[in-house]
Amino acid sequence: MLRLHAISSVRFALAFGVAVGLAGCTSEPFVPTEPMALDGVTFTLEPEPQEHCDPNQPFAVKVQWDVIDWDVPRFDFRLGSSEGQLLARHNTARGEQTTELFGRPGLWFVMVDRESGLLVAANKVPPLVCPEAPKQP
Repeated sequence: MLRLHAISSVRFALAFGVAVGLAGCTSEPFVPTEPMALDGVTFTLEPEPQEHCDPNQPFAVKVQWDVIDWDVPRFDFRLGSSEGQLLARHNTARGEQTTELFGRPGLWFVMVDRESGLLVAANKVPPLVCPEAPKQP
């Protein structure tokens, strides 16, 4: 399971500055290149093995978030970028949701504040690790 907690303030300031600068100059979506999260945000993605586990096939992903000190939590969860396909909308500071079978390693999930458009967190799906099959006697 991949866990992402708040990144260092220097790295965040740089990423945030670039994101805000891009948002102010163009209407282009923010496309993440590395995992990030604002201070007080935990955003995790966990591949969910299916009955016939095959890491080469699409799989479900458990998305979990926990946001501390957010006045009005209204989050959009998008795929690929800040304006990518809308996966879900949640109005809670903490929660989880499991996707349908479309996950693949490297797919970006982006958490955006619906009211302000602020990028809250971004993470990419780690590889699926299948449980070992029981050994035959």
